[in-house]
Amino acid sequence: MAQQHQQRNQPRISRVWPFQHAYYGWAILTAGVFSAFATVPTQGPIVGLFNQQMRDDLGWSATDISIGFVAGSLAGGVISWFIGGLLDRRGARVISAGSGVIIALAMVGLALVQQPWQFWLLFGIARGTASSGGQLSAVVSVASWFVRKRGRAVGFMGTGQRLGQALLPLPIFLVMDLFGWRQGWLLLGGVVLLFLTIPSGIFYRRRPEDYGLLPDGAASDMSGQADVARASDSVEVTWTLREAKRTRVLWLLILAQGGVVLSLNATNLHITAHLLDNGISFGRAVIATIVFATVSALTTLPWGFVTEHVHVRYVGLASTATLAGTMIIALFASTFAGALLFAVLYGLAVGAWTVTSRMLLANYFGRRSFGSIRGFAAPIMVTISLLGPLVAGPIRDTTGSYDAAFIVFAGVFVVSFFALLFAPPPKKSAAVASEP
Repeated sequence: MAQQHQQRNQPRISRVWPFQHAYYGWAILTAGVFSAFATVPTQGPIVGLFNQQMRDDLGWSATDISIGFVAGSLAGGVISWFIGGLLDRRGARVISAGSGVIIALAMVGLALVQQPWQFWLLFGIARGTASSGGQLSAVVSVASWFVRKRGRAVGFMGTGQRLGQALLPLPIFLVMDLFGWRQGWLLLGGVVLLFLTIPSGIFYRRRPEDYGLLPDGAASDMSGQADVARASDSVEVTWTLREAKRTRVLWLLILAQGGVVLSLNATNLHITAHLLDNGISFGRAVIATIVFATVSALTTLPWGFVTEHVHVRYVGLASTATLAGTMIIALFASTFAGALLFAVLYGLAVGAWTVTSRMLLANYFGRRSFGSIRGFAAPIMVTISLLGPLVAGPIRDTTGSYDAAFIVFAGVFVVSFFALLFAPPPKKSAAVASEP
């Protein structure tokens, strides 16, 4: 009854949101789901569709495509370091909406590229802005409005990302087949404007406490901003960036996430070309990409619910172990059946990691300084992850095969597994809690 009373009397935060008596966090989550969908055009499974087409048309190498991917990842890490604290203080509304405009303009430019340096610059801007202004903004916003229900909220948001990877390849494939790869980039620019700029500009707000609410729509009989703030502090233990940096756990989590991103990004970028090298047709390689994205989309939300009952670290361990195994399967995927086996298991593991990556730092260190902590960790994780595309492209160019690269990726997933294994949640001592 108390929770229903609070929801009926909550402030009218957005006139556009139709469900005024529902907890406004669901509006934040809706924008987060759309944002996750809209950042997919800068990610490996989609860029991988352009990989062979652009190389054949422009005479580029696999390394040329990889450098653009690396430039975008590096830009995203640097920008995240700057905006992490800003998201904690100001919220994501303006940052995310503006990012959508920048990404869309960059994709218009990508439709016109002729030289590798133009691709490096424009895709670097698009991917860097998407990973910081798009993805980080969404993760911080959703984590700020949900604590107990964070697993399902992150699961919904991850489903948006994986649905983008499942739904976008087919129309892109058709556009590329009918009109060419340049028109494919124009299509993706429109997707970003529609699903990132508009929803985030309308719905994003900083924290529930700014409007006299508590996370998850929890009820409170207290009145006044200070009372609500004190009540919110009891929801979870929170760490400052300074405190978190002093723990061994933070550095292990950074190592684990950086390693997974290293292998995931490179795999997503090059798996289509690898399957083509193994003798699988372009159409069937696209189908395998759609299958893995569909499986991850269907399993991300269930994994989110799992993390509300099982610590997210265990989900991460299951994910990294499975991902290591899929790299070995990819080595021998020379038939359509083998490609589908890889796609199903890889999609299942990616769905689990989608939830894990968004929840680890928030669940370990709380939401108050989540943007700052994630922003601090992002450049380090990106620096680690840059090795993936830098390894895969040159290996393919020099050996004519991606096989050695997938062996390396399997080893990196094993390293990430052990980093998580030795990173139990830290305990905040009374001495640390009392520090300014």
